[in-house]
Amino acid sequence: MKNKIKVINFKDEHDKQALELFYRHVFYKRKEFEYARYPSWIHRYSLEENSIKRLAVDDGKIVGSLGLIPYNGYINGRKTKIGFFVDNCVLPERNWQYDEIFLKLFKSVEKTAKKTGIEILAGWDYTRNMEAHKELFKKMGYSRIDGINWFGGGTKHVHLLPNEEFKLHFFWRIAFKLLFIKHRIFEFFFKPLKNEKIREMKNSDLPEVVKLINAENEKLDFSKKYTLITLKEMIEKYNAQSLVAETKGKITGALLTFVAPWSGWMYGKPFYTKTHALFLIKHPLEFAVNSENAEKTAAHLLFYAMNDEKKGKYLFFVDVFDRRISWMRKAYLDTGAEELPYDYGTLFFKNLSGKKILLNKPVYIPTNLVINPYTAKDY
Repeated sequence: MKNKIKVINFKDEHDKQALELFYRHVFYKRKEFEYARYPSWIHRYSLEENSIKRLAVDDGKIVGSLGLIPYNGYINGRKTKIGFFVDNCVLPERNWQYDEIFLKLFKSVEKTAKKTGIEILAGWDYTRNMEAHKELFKKMGYSRIDGINWFGGGTKHVHLLPNEEFKLHFFWRIAFKLLFIKHRIFEFFFKPLKNEKIREMKNSDLPEVVKLINAENEKLDFSKKYTLITLKEMIEKYNAQSLVAETKGKITGALLTFVAPWSGWMYGKPFYTKTHALFLIKHPLEFAVNSENAEKTAAHLLFYAMNDEKKGKYLFFVDVFDRRISWMRKAYLDTGAEELPYDYGTLFFKNLSGKKILLNKPVYIPTNLVINPYTAKDY
């Protein structure tokens, strides 16, 4: 039979079918947590300008997808327009055509990316997925960095979006209580602050926070730089909670967080189970602590973000980052969070000019692009 797969641009009428493709792909043979989409498939792209959205179709049926979200990052100190690829999904029953589908999707996306001035393509996926198709990415000219892993902790959601019949089984309620005790023990034995304090960020803190984030991001490739205006816009766009660590009147740490919907495991799986719930959890938008204070304050910033006066202690808090960033890895582990063994990840990247990229630093991962942020204020 002649191959009928073709690549098209996403249109609004594709949203429902694209959402089904997404859930069928990410939850296929997977019981663990996975990020969800709410309120729509297209929402994540509406937050960033000039995104690229492609669908692979066969006789009118969507069988694959690939998106690209651009941002300005720095590689070896040079400002570079980077396209972060997302939604690299394929219908499970078309896995046998995985290479064929993605060769077409990437070819289409790369062609458009070049025209818009994007120099570098990069994207994250689970190492097991990338390993299964490493020859494809090698053929397309992509390099890889392993150890871009998820770290997670907490025992309760920020907000629950259940369907009508959803109920959390008592077994998981007990499990969460045990996890609560674990975090409580870690917090009890962690060194208390002396000359430092954690508080909400004020507008007057912005200049110091921008300076701190930019200084720490310089230590990472693919990282962002901010101005007062762009950081304020980012905070407003993602409805971010903004915390700072202050030491003797000086800002020595900053943690900006947003929320995103997830599902899976004890919450059921969209499309695959009769009942399920989406739940909102916290993620860092930016996390920066100067080297002198990292060991003292980084974990305290995380503990503060995981606690809420109304919702209680130890809200779910999850991040994906380069595990070579030792202070950040230690901060998560010091809260009782874990480097999740079923969520090890890989970053693939490519210079569209064909030149090899030489990286000398750990890499920056824009968590807000890896997953689908929830930006409403109704929780």
